[in-house]
Amino acid sequence: MKRYGPLIAVPGAVAIGDPGRYHLRLTPDAVILRDGAEGRGVLAWDDVERVTLDVPTTRFRLPGLVSTVVIGALTVVTADLIDFDPDDGSVELVVDGASTTLPLSRHHVGGYWAPTVIGAHRLLAHLIGNPAQRSLLAHPEPVIDVAARLARSSADAGG
Repeated sequence: MKRYGPLIAVPGAVAIGDPGRYHLRLTPDAVILRDGAEGRGVLAWDDVERVTLDVPTTRFRLPGLVSTVVIGALTVVTADLIDFDPDDGSVELVVDGASTTLPLSRHHVGGYWAPTVIGAHRLLAHLIGNPAQRSLLAHPEPVIDVAARLARSSADAGG
């Protein structure tokens, strides 16, 4: 499975957040709210006006690598499995003019590289504004590649 920042390719959709916990699934037909395998709601794309992620970010390009190394070292030192689940972030959804904030689980302890979150926001805005492009979500890995290009262009532009 391909992952880039808060985005991960899952069968037939792009997930935002940890697919094993609270996350969104972007499908060609709808935005699906999920808690692991359980559905929490389905939003028609045409009703979604904005999606804003509120997750910790970092300027370090490989935050997952650092957290994995630190957790591995602590596990070896303590010889016990310590609960290192990352704290949840959140996602604000504006649907038919009403704002709702929901939990959004993260993949790793620490923040996401800031340009990956900017790339995710750009991708979301594009999908909301361009309904014909949503069919691309049926093939999530190329969509993740597009979000990665958007993130890198943001990083190169300094923003």
